[in-house]
Amino acid sequence: MTTHPTEQSAPADDTPVAFYDHLLPGIEAGRYRITVEQQLPAEQLPGARLDPVEQIVDVRAAQFRLDPAWVHAVYPAAHSQGPFNGLLPHITLNPTALPWERESFTAGVQNPGRAPWLALLLFGEGELPGDPNALGTTASVTIRALLDGDAAVSGPVLDRDAVDPTLLDTPCQVVDVPGELLAQLLPQPSDLAFLAHVRTGGEDAAPVEGQDSRPGQDAHAVITTARFPGAGRGRYVAHLVSLEGHTPPGPQADGKPVRLVSLHSWTFTSCPQSGDGFGRLAGRFTPGNGEHSAAPLCQAPAADSGLPEELGTLLEQGMVPMTHITESGERTLAWYSGPFLPRVAPELPRPADGHFPDADGLLLHEPHTGTFATGYACAWNVGRALALADPGFATTLVRLRHQGRLRRATDRQYATYHRQLFHGAPSAGPAPRMAPRMAARAAALTPREQFEELLRGDALDALAPTLGIPEDDEPRPRTVRAAPAAYRLDAPKRYSAPPQASPDAREAAAWLAKLRTLSGVPFDCLVPDQRMLPPESLRLFHVDRGWLDALLDGARSLDRHPGADATTDAELDELLNGQGTVPAAGLLLRSALVPGWPTLRVEARTASGTTPVEVIRREALGADVLLMLFEKMPDRLTISEPHQGLYFGVDDQGNVALRSLAPGEVGRPLGRSVPVGADPALTVTTPVGARVLDIGRLAARLAEDVKPGSPLSPAEFAVQLVRAPEQLTLTFEGTTR
Repeated sequence: MTTHPTEQSAPADDTPVAFYDHLLPGIEAGRYRITVEQQLPAEQLPGARLDPVEQIVDVRAAQFRLDPAWVHAVYPAAHSQGPFNGLLPHITLNPTALPWERESFTAGVQNPGRAPWLALLLFGEGELPGDPNALGTTASVTIRALLDGDAAVSGPVLDRDAVDPTLLDTPCQVVDVPGELLAQLLPQPSDLAFLAHVRTGGEDAAPVEGQDSRPGQDAHAVITTARFPGAGRGRYVAHLVSLEGHTPPGPQADGKPVRLVSLHSWTFTSCPQSGDGFGRLAGRFTPGNGEHSAAPLCQAPAADSGLPEELGTLLEQGMVPMTHITESGERTLAWYSGPFLPRVAPELPRPADGHFPDADGLLLHEPHTGTFATGYACAWNVGRALALADPGFATTLVRLRHQGRLRRATDRQYATYHRQLFHGAPSAGPAPRMAPRMAARAAALTPREQFEELLRGDALDALAPTLGIPEDDEPRPRTVRAAPAAYRLDAPKRYSAPPQASPDAREAAAWLAKLRTLSGVPFDCLVPDQRMLPPESLRLFHVDRGWLDALLDGARSLDRHPGADATTDAELDELLNGQGTVPAAGLLLRSALVPGWPTLRVEARTASGTTPVEVIRREALGADVLLMLFEKMPDRLTISEPHQGLYFGVDDQGNVALRSLAPGEVGRPLGRSVPVGADPALTVTTPVGARVLDIGRLAARLAEDVKPGSPLSPAEFAVQLVRAPEQLTLTFEGTTR
């Protein structure tokens, strides 16, 4: 088996999604004066001039409070913990036009870029005087008090007449931000437009409770912050605030904090990332990395080991030398092979009845070394031990066998009674003429047989009206002289074969089917030598069908008598055939990827890359080992980060991976990136230690690479900042050796 990569750490984002700059409402929220004038063409006519009519119209939208149902998703998730230092937190809203329904800042500030009136601000511990622990604490004031203002803070300047009078005494949540801190965190008005866009489709990384995260065609508004969480451990709180009625951020002459309306907030904890990133860990499985490279599961001898050729061949075939203790207590050497082999195992010959009665018959002689191969015998013993360890299955199996024997004994007894009653099997034709010897034998009948002979005559018709026939019984024929075969000779219903499998049979078959996927089998039986699966390695294997059969035969050996239980064995075999696909191949992954990415995506496909291979079992065996069983050996394997959904930021190296904006190729990786984290002109570290993107400069820098001569729009800017999962694709050749 050989492996080679087709893509190394390439971004993988196949979720259908479209970005738009904004969704402008037909009319913005606010107070409007509508004046209607009417003039007649003849000025000399009496009453030709009419006085104008004015009407005040209020267009209202969300302003001081946000319906919780309007928040579709937030990222990072509320109260989550993880390495978020390279991500830009964002919030997704259901009302698509909400960020553009009002004007940002005061009416005197120009807004040519259609900046939203909402902004997402990120604060760390110790930055907000009213929330030093970044727990999301806010102050509650009435809307009337907010409009009246407070001498100690700089609040918004809003038109009181445009506010619904019924809302003046309702509370709203506010947060007081030091003016100097706000000037460091909030971009310029012309740059705010890049932090909001509209999205259709896509999967949200952390939807709120009750929301659907699956890709769809519903449109959502997305607002992103410009600040990265710190590289060290710390708690952060994100506030969705209103900029309406405020002046652009800048040095405050009076030094007052700025009071902002907080429409939604959540907290999360950013902690340093432990270990290597996904791309570096997955890249070890490519060829040329020694024992880390993806390879077959075997203990291959070193080139300079000096082992004889026949011993090296056995090791390459998945055999492992181990100590073997015979039944007489002698200690010797034997070869062991588990169910996972680097080759397709030859078919195991089976006994005439199809099942091995004991483990001794599965000890195979290895001619090259003169020792035994104990793999199949061990499988039989393991299956029996697992069956005995499960009292529920053991009881069910024994009860099923006893029921089968009872049915068999009943059938045999009824067959014997039938022969006694009719002196042989009934025939469909007329009764044959009896030979003289047989007639003499019929004359010497026992009293019971004589009574039965009377019933064959007219006495049966005479007794029937007297004794009566139960209504639920089938009517018997009125005469039986001509053809004894006219009797219904079916066994009583309580002894007849069940029309469908019994509950015990179905339960036993389900347990055996689960065991067939090696559930509960000790890991030492699967991988007998730890050198076969070193740390940070990926191993592929074929599943030995004979090993699985021996395992199941051992489990089914409880209270088994080959002759008496043939019917029960056939019933279990038939049920097992309908219990899903038998695993034929699989992989073992021992890596920090398993605990670091619990929802790691592993996709197996055929050579064409279009047909997926069925995954029969996927389970983490221990802290850092992942087992997957397939219906057949895959030709292509793709390992990728979990598709947690759409989020924004830079990669592990602090770069923005560039994507194409050409028609028909939007989002395609260009294979080059822009270093953002290491460029102080693009990522500014403020006096308070916050790492903030210079949105204007970054947009201009990205436009030079992906759209020379033209500025980026908010949607195009979002496409560049989308951080897609990384993936590694491996193809395999020669997997049938």
